[in-house]
Amino acid sequence: MNEELLRVLDAREKRWQRRLALARGSRRTLITITLCVPVAYRTDPEFERLMLALGRRFRAFLRSRGVHYRLEGMDHGADGPALFLTTAAAPRRVKELCVRAEDLLGGGRMLDIDVMDPLGEPVSRGSLGLPPRRCFVCGEPAAVCVSRKIHSPGDISRRVEELRREAEEYLARGARF
Repeated sequence: MNEELLRVLDAREKRWQRRLALARGSRRTLITITLCVPVAYRTDPEFERLMLALGRRFRAFLRSRGVHYRLEGMDHGADGPALFLTTAAAPRRVKELCVRAEDLLGGGRMLDIDVMDPLGEPVSRGSLGLPPRRCFVCGEPAAVCVSRKIHSPGDISRRVEELRREAEEYLARGARF
């Protein structure tokens, strides 16, 4: 295994442990926002800036839906940035709002907004009767495309750049929910 991959895997493990500690320690629902793009983009400062800006819009979305949250901090690892929020709102309601926000935010498909219950158990789309996350290139289940490496690096790069432009235009318009 190459050293870069080991750093990414180590960063993911540390993030997982931090998520568990935050959820269980706060006894609140945990929301984690990360980038859902290849690692080369996740570690790019421009994409981190976009994630933070979209994260602010997401937090405004939560407030507009009556969800009060506490910002628990941010992580900058080899796997890219992560933003952590906790809330007293019900985990299932929060997950529903997160899925909706990913669809409503311009460029929101580049975000991965995960939810854990206060015991540290992830709340999945499937547990809400929702279909799995879709591939941002073709629309099929993302897990299949990723595991089988169905799309070329060029197709992925073009789509990531489209999402970046979409997010920048959305943010420039000052669009709100």
